[in-house]
Amino acid sequence: MGSKALWIISVAFVLAMGTFALWLWPTGDETPKPSGYLRIQAPITAVQSLANLTGPHFPYEMEVDGSAQWEARPELGWGDLVYPWCRGRMQLTYKPVEANLSDLIDDAHKLAFKHSVVADGIAQKLYINLDSKVYAVMFQLQGNAASSVQFFATDSLSHFIRGAAYVYASPNADSLAPVRQFFEAEVIRYLQSLRWKPTESAGKSQANDPILEDVVIERG
Repeated sequence: MGSKALWIISVAFVLAMGTFALWLWPTGDETPKPSGYLRIQAPITAVQSLANLTGPHFPYEMEVDGSAQWEARPELGWGDLVYPWCRGRMQLTYKPVEANLSDLIDDAHKLAFKHSVVADGIAQKLYINLDSKVYAVMFQLQGNAASSVQFFATDSLSHFIRGAAYVYASPNADSLAPVRQFFEAEVIRYLQSLRWKPTESAGKSQANDPILEDVVIERG
């Protein structure tokens, strides 16, 4: 084979390799995509009664989402409503009112505002139902707070419960927005269906429509 033929073959090989390299080279429009968030969606389940999870010997009853499971604690009225689909739970604590209602309410506010260091703001939703004797406040903590939804409820005479929602994941307000919205709706479900077990100090009250009022406190 002559030198001219070898030269032609070499040039053809170089051109072929160059064409192949250009074909593999990414175009300018193909830029790396930013990391996104996994889509979190609450399951569609039927409502269930808390009494089905706790048994009859409980100082209060209410409706909860059908996905909830119950982890009891030794104290009466205490326990966690666990929601496995989002690795979240609502921690419920109960205390009887014994001339200490103001202290219990102050403690609930202090525990909620303890998260204000990392929260962008706190909104309070007031709920009053004279017919069922439920007086409650839901705290909505904005931003990357460890507990974005909390509440307390009382009949002002005998019962007091407090709840705090926690999700066992990095507190990112954007990625956990669906979970926060779920817990806000779940707390409203609690309060609308909350019924106290009768006690000797329970009295009658005038029937009335529930009151749901927003109070927003922005972080300074």
